[in-house]
Amino acid sequence: MDVTSFWIPGLFLLAPLVVVPLALHVIAPGGISRAFRAAHALAAASTVAAFLLEPGRRAAALSLPWLAMTVWLAFLGLLRLRSETAIGVGLLLLPVGGGWLVLSRLGATPMGFREPIVLLTAVHFHYAGFVTLTLVGAAARVLGGSRLHRAVTAGAIVGTPLLAAGITLSRTLELLGAIVLSLSLWAFAAETLAWVAPRAAGAARVLLSLSALCLFPSMALALAYAWGRFTGDMSVGLLTLAAVHGPLNAFGFGLCGLLGSALASTQRMAIRQ
Repeated sequence: MDVTSFWIPGLFLLAPLVVVPLALHVIAPGGISRAFRAAHALAAASTVAAFLLEPGRRAAALSLPWLAMTVWLAFLGLLRLRSETAIGVGLLLLPVGGGWLVLSRLGATPMGFREPIVLLTAVHFHYAGFVTLTLVGAAARVLGGSRLHRAVTAGAIVGTPLLAAGITLSRTLELLGAIVLSLSLWAFAAETLAWVAPRAAGAARVLLSLSALCLFPSMALALAYAWGRFTGDMSVGLLTLAAVHGPLNAFGFGLCGLLGSALASTQRMAIRQ
């Protein structure tokens, strides 16, 4: 199988099956109701079924429960905007990814974009949007309101939609979004290695450090791709980006970071008790 038929759908499905529920545990440890868990399980199962069918109306209909779940989570994000801005914005970005999932499974070509761009946009908003801002918000619980972390948070919030808008509207805007997001996440990686990971112990420290280290090559590839689109020198192509940057972000940065944050949160709660 090539990267289009295997890696990209696989990267997306990791989000509803594993990454989103793990992120919600980081956001609200022990605060997820049974009703929500049941609704999430049904939406995730329906999403898997959507990928077992060829694109069309039936596949799109099966992806609608996940879109509904992301809208539900966005409403919860509104309630967190004032207390935890990064996490609130991350939750608000989820329905954008959910909407592009429906378009992908329908086989639509919005604004002339075709696969794998349509599904990659859904992947982008789940990981570069939601997961990134969840981890930035979780780090704020450790770092407090430092000036550096406020800048990191602002860059991470602005970078994701700016990059997406640039892909649609302007190569210059796309490059600017890639620069803002890359610099913000490299700074976040440095913060994590210097201050967040050392305050955790054991596996949590290892996972947080590994998550941060993955950001350096991952975002270098994303920046190289945006630079290539701006200059016309496509040394790093879309399939390379999906095959290397995607797994680094999903498994290395995202999954390891969320696992490390969840373990570190448990450790802090145990110390307080």
